[in-house]
Amino acid sequence: MNRSLQRHAHSLVELMIVLSVLSSLITVSIGWIHQSMKLSKQMHSRQAHQTNLTRLTRILRDDARAANAASLDGQTLTLPSLQVVYQVEGPVIQRTEQIDASTTRTDVFELQPGSRVHWIETELPTAITLQVKRSSGTPIPSRLPPSDDPNAANSDTTDRNDLHLRMELNRYARFGVKP
Repeated sequence: MNRSLQRHAHSLVELMIVLSVLSSLITVSIGWIHQSMKLSKQMHSRQAHQTNLTRLTRILRDDARAANAASLDGQTLTLPSLQVVYQVEGPVIQRTEQIDASTTRTDVFELQPGSRVHWIETELPTAITLQVKRSSGTPIPSRLPPSDDPNAANSDTTDRNDLHLRMELNRYARFGVKP
């Protein structure tokens, strides 16, 4: 009566160990996938914000260089010689150009939520300055080492300059170049 000690199946304990290891691996991988999707969405948002800032910079520079004069009324910049108006409403800048009596062209530049737009009028009538800042409610991870001081400048909630653009008016005419 010699019985063979060969097993053809796994014990319940072995199956439980394998299942617990697999469930741990799945839990960790789901966390990584969720984090990577979240980071991807943030990067897409920042890229769209940067693309809009680049478009705004190019168009505003061309308008300012071709304009003879500019006037600022609150959050509205008017370039009367070009019949162009830039209007700020929250984190959106809208450019409206009057092409002829019945045709207008509108460009909309959406910035990140929490962005603040400031026209600096001290340099009018010779130049226009536009400043776009991200508010302290939109934190950016600091690249500096953390500090124990709560008033330290490397805090994650300090205001960030996204754009500081200064343009001279009528620059094309001064150099004899047509836009």
